[in-house]
Amino acid sequence: MTKVVVIGGGPAGMMASLQAAKNGNKVILIDKNKNLGKKLLITGKGRCNLTNYSDLNQHLNNIIDNPEFMYSSLGEFDAYRLYYFFEGLGLPLKIERGDRVFPKSNRSQDVLKVLQKELFKHNVEIIQDQVVEILTEKNKAVGVKLKYQGQLKAAKIILAAGGSAYPQTGSDGSGFQLAQNLGHQIIEPEPGLCGLETKEDWIYQAEGLKLKYVDLKLLKEEKEVYSEFGDLEIRNNYLDGPLIISASMFIDSDPKAYQIEIDLKPALDYQSLDRRILRDFEKYSNKYFGNSLDDLLPQKMIPIILELSSIDYQKTVNQITAAEREELIHLLKGLKLNIRAKKGFERAIVTRGGVNTEEINPKTLESKLVEDLYFAGEVIDLAAMTGGYNLQIAFSTGYKAGNNVN
Repeated sequence: MTKVVVIGGGPAGMMASLQAAKNGNKVILIDKNKNLGKKLLITGKGRCNLTNYSDLNQHLNNIIDNPEFMYSSLGEFDAYRLYYFFEGLGLPLKIERGDRVFPKSNRSQDVLKVLQKELFKHNVEIIQDQVVEILTEKNKAVGVKLKYQGQLKAAKIILAAGGSAYPQTGSDGSGFQLAQNLGHQIIEPEPGLCGLETKEDWIYQAEGLKLKYVDLKLLKEEKEVYSEFGDLEIRNNYLDGPLIISASMFIDSDPKAYQIEIDLKPALDYQSLDRRILRDFEKYSNKYFGNSLDDLLPQKMIPIILELSSIDYQKTVNQITAAEREELIHLLKGLKLNIRAKKGFERAIVTRGGVNTEEINPKTLESKLVEDLYFAGEVIDLAAMTGGYNLQIAFSTGYKAGNNVN
């Protein structure tokens, strides 16, 4: 019987522990939190988007950082196998828009419960403590040093300590330091799937505004690097919502080089929008320009468009020229904001960066530098778009690591 220590009680660590235990190993799962799966509970806004019910290629296409590394892990344990794994544990699932998989109960707590029950069933020992060092002898992992409970010997170590996103859940980047201390290169961690701060002050006026069914383009030096249709939200001094957090994955370490361009009326081309504005202007022909946009825009957006436009808001609508109308159309079809920074790790959904995949064997997830040391989950330099792909990475790598520690 092999003694396996798993560091980290998130989805990757729990899955790794289960698979190692099912293969007849003595498994000790160490987590610094009082309860396991703290970050799992807040995923999918508390509903837990477990995976995306789609094939391997769909998943690889949605992994932004090092998709080729995941080929073996997803080949061994894909979304379909994950789906039936949880249903086999007695957790009913459902598939929603975009092939996103959730528990039928809409409760992430139910996902955690079945995992904890399975850990107990397979006699996984759980220790609440913090690993401060992975012990090695002759370039071989032999145990861990704990903050409070001394040293713990083990034949195999699985490092699944998470990244840096949502540090309040325990993902504080400590796993990176453990790996770096053993000689592993850490690709500089950055927030992923996060909000974006802009240079424009007018967004303060629009706090709470939700823009639905808009087109978004992400530009770098006037060249389009990403585009999508959907919703976004203006929060207190930053942009958020599905379109924004997706766009954030295409921004490198120099956010100030990027612009967001929003088409507020994507269903109308320039000519159709011009005709629509003409109808509104005819309706409000004797009103001031500032009072003529009620039918066209959300209330909170109107003073912003007035401010950005060079048209005098006290000019009556019947005095507005064709050139001024054209300016208004270009503003509505191409509202630009300059990115200042990404929001920090406190609100980021995932971590970009981590242990360099070049130093991990993708077929076993064992370190190429330290024998008997394995990796799983967000501690690896892997990150994907929203839709269940990141949790699938965690479960797939946990599954593979747990199966290879025999």
